[in-house]
Amino acid sequence: MSAYQPQNYMAQRRKSSVLSNSQDHLWGLRAILAVQSFAWLFFKVFNPTLTIPAPTATGEHVPAGSPSAVPGVFGGPGIVARDLYARNLSDIPSLQERTPHYQILLRKILSPLLWDESFIFCFFILLSARTVSISFLREVNSATYARSLISRPIRMGLPLAVGLAISCAVFSTINTQYLEDFARLNQNPYLRAPERPDGALASFNSIWNLLWVTRDYSLQMGNLAFPSWTLWVPSAIYLQSYTVYIFMVILPFSRPAWHVNGLIMFAFGSWWFNSWGWYSATGLFLADIAINPPLRTALFRGWSNSSGSVRMPYWALAAVFVAVGTGLKYMWTAGLDQDFWSGEAHAHPARYTGGSSFGYYDGSQPYPRMDNWLVIVGLLVLVEFSEIAKTILGSRIFKLVGRRSLSYYLTSTLLMYTAGVKIFLYCNVSAGYSSASAKAVAFFVVLPCSILAGEIFHWAIDKPAVWAGHAVFRWTRDI
Repeated sequence: MSAYQPQNYMAQRRKSSVLSNSQDHLWGLRAILAVQSFAWLFFKVFNPTLTIPAPTATGEHVPAGSPSAVPGVFGGPGIVARDLYARNLSDIPSLQERTPHYQILLRKILSPLLWDESFIFCFFILLSARTVSISFLREVNSATYARSLISRPIRMGLPLAVGLAISCAVFSTINTQYLEDFARLNQNPYLRAPERPDGALASFNSIWNLLWVTRDYSLQMGNLAFPSWTLWVPSAIYLQSYTVYIFMVILPFSRPAWHVNGLIMFAFGSWWFNSWGWYSATGLFLADIAINPPLRTALFRGWSNSSGSVRMPYWALAAVFVAVGTGLKYMWTAGLDQDFWSGEAHAHPARYTGGSSFGYYDGSQPYPRMDNWLVIVGLLVLVEFSEIAKTILGSRIFKLVGRRSLSYYLTSTLLMYTAGVKIFLYCNVSAGYSSASAKAVAFFVVLPCSILAGEIFHWAIDKPAVWAGHAVFRWTRDI
């Protein structure tokens, strides 16, 4: 019994001194990402040149020797591998006409930080790791830990299952030829109808596997059967939750200084092997800093040498992270030839040592990028230093949108590929509107419809999923 007293004492001491500072600003960050996601999705569907740097999107030639093993910017397939998701360009002769140069400039100048696919999804994954451990780190006990593990698959699984089921039902019953017509008319080789599972059992399996796929996220049927092929993100988020769960249960029973060393070592190892684990470790570390008083005090005190003659505030280091990460993003997007857009992947040693580890390196899969990591970590640390930013991000409107981000994502994607595309075709082909006018009409119809549908989905599916998760946890304790 006495052997466990030091650990119990440490946990009780930490619990009594844990900071109760609000973490509502994280909902605000999620709200901003939700808005960026909508902008990215609209541009990808209606004006792909603003989002997709692959040469095929601008009518330029794709070199035959482009490395298919190099991942793409959005964390998915690389330049050639991404073409697996695209049509044969010969099917769309109009692509030979070059896109206006100003649109290419807009993508290179604005997209890296405003609607970049990889940045948005990497931010969601790291932000999820930042938030999933908060309740346990604040209240260290077995009930809090068990509630988090038991309720999370229900909390995430039910909305995703309903959203994917709606997608499978809709696109299996309607004629999707209108998407082919729209792709040719709008010169978009990357817009395709979602895949159709072969029967009801295959549909059920694709839904069930969303939370159980441990690799090949982007190639699972659940991802391919949903418009925009982005359901790999929730799969990665859910799987990485268990990385957080394993480590967060250790933190309250170890010295705060060891948290830093241990998480850094794990993050480096997972970075080496190009795993999402270093994003998860970073999110957990930032959560620990925000809640653990000794670490938070050290954060605001800054770094100094042993004599105290040299000091550096950590907000300055965070600003350097943002600057370097932003510079890298612009370098890959605008500074180098587009064939090198995914060159950041070459920095991971596992790419060259695959033969001595897991045998091969699959570059067609989603991967965590260093440039995004630098910007995300820098921004999160800077927000911790700014009470004004935390107050704004934690305001009512930001929390309202942030809590509905999953609902908005699921409903807006479905509406964009159904109502949005059909409205454009009607306005442009039948009513004779110009392409720009038809896109504007589609935008101003889909946006309020997405908000309304997201609100309905939130109250009908999303919130009941939260209640169901908590109810199942209470049920496991009552029997």
